[in-house]
Amino acid sequence: MWSTVLRLGLWILIAVLGLYVFKENSGDPAITELITDTLLQQAMLFALALIALSVVLRLFDKTSAAVAKKNRCQVCKTPIPPGAIYCRTHLRRVLDDEDARTHLTRVRR
Repeated sequence: MWSTVLRLGLWILIAVLGLYVFKENSGDPAITELITDTLLQQAMLFALALIALSVVLRLFDKTSAAVAKKNRCQVCKTPIPPGAIYCRTHLRRVLDDEDARTHLTRVRR
Protein backbone atom coordinates (compact mmCIF):
# COMPACT_ATOMS: atom_id res chain seq x y z
CA MET A 1 0.00 0.00 0.00
CA TRP A 2 2.79 2.38 0.87
CA SER A 3 4.28 2.01 -2.62
CA THR A 4 0.97 3.02 -4.23
CA VAL A 5 0.74 6.14 -2.06
CA LEU A 6 4.37 6.97 -2.84
CA ARG A 7 3.80 6.61 -6.58
CA LEU A 8 0.68 8.76 -6.42
CA GLY A 9 2.59 11.47 -4.55
CA LEU A 10 5.47 11.38 -7.02
CA TRP A 11 3.14 11.54 -10.03
CA ILE A 12 1.31 14.52 -8.56
CA LEU A 13 4.68 16.17 -7.89
CA ILE A 14 5.73 15.62 -11.52
CA ALA A 15 2.39 17.01 -12.75
CA VAL A 16 2.73 20.11 -10.57
CA LEU A 17 6.26 20.76 -11.83
CA GLY A 18 5.08 20.30 -15.42
CA LEU A 19 2.19 22.72 -14.90
CA TYR A 20 4.56 25.25 -13.35
CA VAL A 21 6.93 25.07 -16.32
CA PHE A 22 4.01 25.26 -18.75
CA LYS A 23 2.57 28.29 -16.93
CA GLU A 24 5.89 30.15 -16.83
CA ASN A 25 6.67 29.53 -20.51
CA SER A 26 3.18 30.32 -21.73
CA GLY A 27 2.40 33.93 -22.51
CA ASP A 28 -1.35 33.39 -22.61
CA PRO A 29 -3.14 35.24 -19.77
CA ALA A 30 -6.01 32.72 -19.82
CA ILE A 31 -3.61 29.95 -18.79
CA THR A 32 -2.14 32.07 -16.00
CA GLU A 33 -5.65 32.69 -14.68
CA LEU A 34 -6.44 28.99 -14.86
CA ILE A 35 -3.22 27.76 -13.21
CA THR A 36 -2.72 29.99 -10.18
CA ASP A 37 0.20 29.98 -7.78
CA THR A 38 -2.13 29.02 -4.92
CA LEU A 39 -3.30 25.95 -6.85
CA LEU A 40 0.28 24.89 -7.51
CA GLN A 41 1.28 25.40 -3.88
CA GLN A 42 -1.66 23.39 -2.57
CA ALA A 43 -1.03 20.58 -5.04
CA MET A 44 2.67 20.56 -4.09
CA LEU A 45 1.80 20.36 -0.39
CA PHE A 46 -0.62 17.52 -1.11
CA ALA A 47 2.06 15.62 -3.03
CA LEU A 48 4.59 16.10 -0.23
CA ALA A 49 2.00 14.98 2.33
CA LEU A 50 1.38 11.80 0.32
CA ILE A 51 5.11 11.11 0.14
CA ALA A 52 5.44 11.60 3.90
CA LEU A 53 2.43 9.34 4.48
CA SER A 54 4.03 6.63 2.38
CA VAL A 55 7.17 6.77 4.55
CA VAL A 56 5.05 6.36 7.68
CA LEU A 57 3.09 3.49 6.11
CA ARG A 58 6.32 1.76 5.17
CA LEU A 59 7.54 1.98 8.76
CA PHE A 60 4.27 0.44 9.96
CA ASP A 61 4.56 -2.26 7.33
CA LYS A 62 8.06 -3.21 8.47
CA THR A 63 7.12 -3.27 12.14
CA SER A 64 3.97 -5.31 11.52
CA ALA A 65 6.03 -7.94 9.71
CA ALA A 66 8.38 -8.18 12.68
CA VAL A 67 5.52 -8.51 15.17
CA ALA A 68 3.39 -10.88 13.04
CA LYS A 69 1.97 -13.75 15.01
CA LYS A 70 3.16 -17.27 14.41
CA ASN A 71 1.13 -19.79 12.52
CA ARG A 72 -0.47 -22.20 15.02
CA CYS A 73 -2.37 -25.48 14.90
CA GLN A 74 -6.16 -25.07 14.86
CA VAL A 75 -6.62 -27.74 17.54
CA CYS A 76 -3.75 -27.60 20.04
CA LYS A 77 -2.27 -24.14 19.21
CA THR A 78 1.32 -25.36 18.89
CA PRO A 79 3.55 -23.43 16.42
CA ILE A 80 3.57 -24.96 12.93
CA PRO A 81 5.38 -24.15 9.67
CA PRO A 82 3.98 -21.40 7.40
CA GLY A 83 1.16 -22.59 5.17
CA ALA A 84 0.07 -25.46 7.43
CA ILE A 85 -3.24 -25.63 9.25
CA TYR A 86 -2.62 -28.47 11.70
CA CYS A 87 0.38 -29.88 13.52
CA ARG A 88 1.65 -33.27 12.31
CA THR A 89 -0.34 -35.28 14.87
CA HIS A 90 -3.65 -33.58 14.18
CA LEU A 91 -3.08 -33.57 10.43
CA ARG A 92 -2.62 -37.35 10.52
CA ARG A 93 -5.87 -37.71 12.50
CA VAL A 94 -7.82 -35.54 10.07
CA LEU A 95 -6.45 -37.45 7.08
CA ASP A 96 -7.27 -40.81 8.67
CA ASP A 97 -10.81 -39.68 9.49
CA GLU A 98 -11.32 -38.46 5.92
CA ASP A 99 -9.89 -41.67 4.51
CA ALA A 100 -12.22 -43.75 6.70
CA ARG A 101 -15.20 -41.63 5.70
CA THR A 102 -14.62 -41.77 1.94
CA HIS A 103 -13.39 -45.38 1.60
CA LEU A 104 -16.30 -47.56 2.54
CA THR A 105 -14.66 -50.85 1.57
CA ARG A 106 -12.15 -52.74 3.67
CA VAL A 107 -8.51 -52.51 2.67
CA ARG A 108 -7.02 -55.92 1.74
CA ARG A 109 -3.56 -56.77 2.94
